[in-house]
Amino acid sequence: MVLASSAICRLQNDIMSHHRMHVASAVECFMVEHDVSDEVSANFLWGEISKAWKDIAEEYCQRPTPVPIDVMSPTLNLARVISVMYGKGDAYTHPHLLKEHIASLFAHPVPL
Repeated sequence: MVLASSAICRLQNDIMSHHRMHVASAVECFMVEHDVSDEVSANFLWGEISKAWKDIAEEYCQRPTPVPIDVMSPTLNLARVISVMYGKGDAYTHPHLLKEHIASLFAHPVPL
């Protein structure tokens, strides 16, 4: 689960910010290695992110594990936060993109 969560975080960050990075990203490495465009590279990496989420679902939800859920939850929550931050753009660089999420959590809660 730690490896899958790390892959999600790294790949989403690289996909969303590779155009402004001054160091090699997974997108650029895939582009050079396979001689493809950045769009093809990003699409492949989104597929890898999807596979990582499936791995997490199998490990966290479908199989009993000797590791307590309280120990595994922070790793899962990190991947969840990254997915929200990069779900509709680069909210790490442009935090105003999170305004709707924050409002839905605190200003407009779901009525019980």
